[in-house]
Amino acid sequence: MIVTNDFEIKKTENLTSLYIENEFAKLNIIPLRWAIVKDTDDFYTVTVSYEKNL
Repeated sequence: MIVTNDFEIKKTENLTSLYIENEFAKLNIIPLRWAIVKDTDDFYTVTVSYEKNL
């Protein structure tokens, strides 16, 4: 099943796609696609679609 969720990822000075993908890897998520949808002082809100095994 493919699901889409929002996650808050702590901001970093050197933002790269690798940084975002490593944060997802810590959650055992292999993203199909993702996008930063909100930027606050401390966090990025990232929407990610991924395959979830039931």
